[in-house]
Amino acid sequence: MRTTSTIFASLVGSLGLFATACDPGSVDTGNGTDELLCSTSLTMVGTFAVGTPKPAEINGCWPIGTWTFAATVGEGDCTDMPAPLAEYAIRVDRNLESEDPDFSWLYTYVTDPADMTASIDVTSGGGGLCEATVMLFSADGKRVWNMHPALQADNSVTGIGDYEVHTTDQVPAEDP
Repeated sequence: MRTTSTIFASLVGSLGLFATACDPGSVDTGNGTDELLCSTSLTMVGTFAVGTPKPAEINGCWPIGTWTFAATVGEGDCTDMPAPLAEYAIRVDRNLESEDPDFSWLYTYVTDPADMTASIDVTSGGGGLCEATVMLFSADGKRVWNMHPALQADNSVTGIGDYEVHTTDQVPAEDP
């Protein structure tokens, strides 16, 4: 699994929320030959189980715990509509080996920990206190699930995303 460990030092202060009605877009691999064949909107709904409770000195996003959500297919122009899994789950843990463990996270794609192309990241804002980006790819990389579950104050998860079919592999190249 690919993970992006992001430092959240800026989260200690209060941050404005971003609009959730934006199109999450597609992955740009930089090859210039890709064509988007179709796309379909997704909505997410689920729950959050707190891992380590949020320290009193932290304001805003505290994603530590398990995010469990379902994706529902909306409108789109794909002739073969995608079939989402019944449930997706990610886990965010504190990186206790980092210099400041309260702001460095470790990500696990609980649904399929062996999926080496799954990409997970969490940021502050979006449609809730925290917003995750969960990118999943088909074996050939041409089908992309781009999901943005957002953690709400009541520990519910809502969100948006899209499913896309491309003519070329969309899995980003590994960093050197």
